[in-house]
Amino acid sequence: MLVALFAVLSYLYGSIPFGYIATDVLKGEKLTEKGTGNVGVTNAFKVGGTIAGIITIMGEISKAAVPVYTGRALFPDSLFSTLLFVFSSLVGTSCSVFLKGRGGKGSTAALWSVLLLSPLSCLWLLVTAAMLSLLARITIRIKKLQLLCIPCVIYVVERDMVFTLFGILTSLLFVFNSYRRKDDFVYYNIFHQQSGLRG
Repeated sequence: MLVALFAVLSYLYGSIPFGYIATDVLKGEKLTEKGTGNVGVTNAFKVGGTIAGIITIMGEISKAAVPVYTGRALFPDSLFSTLLFVFSSLVGTSCSVFLKGRGGKGSTAALWSVLLLSPLSCLWLLVTAAMLSLLARITIRIKKLQLLCIPCVIYVVERDMVFTLFGILTSLLFVFNSYRRKDDFVYYNIFHQQSGLRG
């Protein structure tokens, strides 16, 4: 019961739309009605400005740190509990109860979660992401390949089926979000602009 309670609390914490709140307070703009409608880091920077973007980044990082350290503190011998709290937070980030199911993609929170849980896995995911970025220029295709890397890298590094299942579920959550929402990088043409600058 205690694990279930903290899983629900993790979901509620993950549901806090830091980008939406920061943009509303600082700019008077509704983030869900501007740009891609996502309440993640990129859209917050574009619509709300630098300060709103920084607040969003810090909030998203906390969505990884709070469930990880809560799980480790309350259930130090249960990796399952910690991963459950983290995944619940990611679900809240993507499907916020406070925004009637809307939200961000949760990539910042997910990346920091893996960094805190398995730094080596995070390093290899960043390496594979960089390699894929060199091989392709269309962001959507890159991200689809990256999604396959998450559970594979976690399994190779950790050799733990519970952790690998977490990677699979996280990948499926991202796939679900990629069909529900516009891609911030494609919408703002960020990847192509960077390619153009290099060219």
